[in-house]
Amino acid sequence: MPMTERLKKFDRALLELISGILVFTILCQLVGLALPFDGRRFAFGLWSGGLVACILAVHMWKSLNKAFLCDEKTAAKIMSGGYLIRYFLTAAYLVLLFYTAAGYMLAGFLGVMGLKAGAYLQPVIHKYYNRLFHETDPVPQPLEEERSDVVEPEK
Repeated sequence: MPMTERLKKFDRALLELISGILVFTILCQLVGLALPFDGRRFAFGLWSGGLVACILAVHMWKSLNKAFLCDEKTAAKIMSGGYLIRYFLTAAYLVLLFYTAAGYMLAGFLGVMGLKAGAYLQPVIHKYYNRLFHETDPVPQPLEEERSDVVEPEK
């Protein structure tokens, strides 16, 4: 099975978000090569933070999918509970990185912030995947009640 067929089986939004995280992490690694740091510690912090960002993205995707199937009150509880879990996972990761000194904590934070950067890169990544999959986005059409060209009869 070709790689494009495997990629099409993933949820498109999650695929684009994780791809954006990876692009951001690669760009940060390239910039980090020019900095006078211990390269191994910087890379470990950055890439482990990128991995945590990918895990957080999958958790967010699962939380959103679960919340969409519930009523408004339950969905709010699911989303706030998911937010707290992601917040504490991020904090635990950064504390672990600090106490083990395996990688730079700021590089780890930069890697986790790849989740935000991936969201901002999503429109660019979306266009790339549209070209890769030979797809186009549908042209938005107004709903029937939003059309201005429909003339209502006079009474």
